[in-house]
Amino acid sequence: MSAAVERGEKPFSALCRVLFSEEGYRGDEESYDLPSNSSVARVLARRRGMPITLSIVAVEVARLAGLRLTGIGLPGHFVIGGPDAPEGMFLDAFDGGALYEAEGLSRRLASIFGSPVALPPEILAPDPPRTILSRVLGNLRRSYERRNRWEEALAALAFADALEPGDPALWRERGLLLVKCGRPVEAIVYLERYVGRAEGEDADTLRRLIAGLKARAEGRDEDGEDGEEAQGDEDERATRVFTLEEARALLPRVKELTSDAVLRYGQLASELEQEREAVVREWMHEVRSLGLEIKGLWLVDFDSGAGYYCWKYPEPAINHFHGYDEGFSGRLPLT
Repeated sequence: MSAAVERGEKPFSALCRVLFSEEGYRGDEESYDLPSNSSVARVLARRRGMPITLSIVAVEVARLAGLRLTGIGLPGHFVIGGPDAPEGMFLDAFDGGALYEAEGLSRRLASIFGSPVALPPEILAPDPPRTILSRVLGNLRRSYERRNRWEEALAALAFADALEPGDPALWRERGLLLVKCGRPVEAIVYLERYVGRAEGEDADTLRRLIAGLKARAEGRDEDGEDGEEAQGDEDERATRVFTLEEARALLPRVKELTSDAVLRYGQLASELEQEREAVVREWMHEVRSLGLEIKGLWLVDFDSGAGYYCWKYPEPAINHFHGYDEGFSGRLPLT
């Protein structure tokens, strides 16, 4: 690369040629979600990886060559920009070093999520190293979770906790993972810690979960069922990965289940707390059995493999998505 620069080739052009043409770095489209694709060492060995780890390699090689490049986390994707990138352009390491303008990135995300995406300018701001590493660990954790490797997911979460100590969102995730690991007593500690800081429907949903866990610890769930059997039902739930078309095709069923639950919930007097909780638990069980994730009361996510299509009752359609790390407040419109 240095020899090419001495011959007059521009440093950024030389970087792209060496990494993507000569060394052959590109996205692992066949096994994108493998845990190994979250390892920079494995990416260096295989010349394959996911967007964020390929971008880390490119940014670090650029740094050694004296180029100032930065990683930019997008919902469901990751690209490279920076002072020494061509002005107004962004490098997509997963796409073999292709360069995109902002409008092109919007179309690139459309190919991932199945619908055009509006990208506000602030979304193209560079991510600091700590944020990038947290995102890598989040990808690794979800990769393990999709394979029901709960203990390994919990280990990945422990590293994320070391980066962001005291982050309430990680207390929530740890508590839910501990439930799946069959460690309800430990789970209650973290979930109660989170609920003590949280507000709104998410906190209410988790309070109901905590009550159920405490009941199960006494050998029953809140409907009197055997705790071990109830835990078995919990373990059998597995999320699916959806295309946008599949998510929208399933939505009428989700809306039917949710509308029915909302109606029955509203017909119960507020003092009938246990009966209301039973309605919510039934709704959660039915929605999860479809392979969906519940992120709050009447709030459902469809995993796309790159982030979530997001739907909240009574929205008429699936019109939003967000990355794995952004949450409901960071969702963007599908245009």
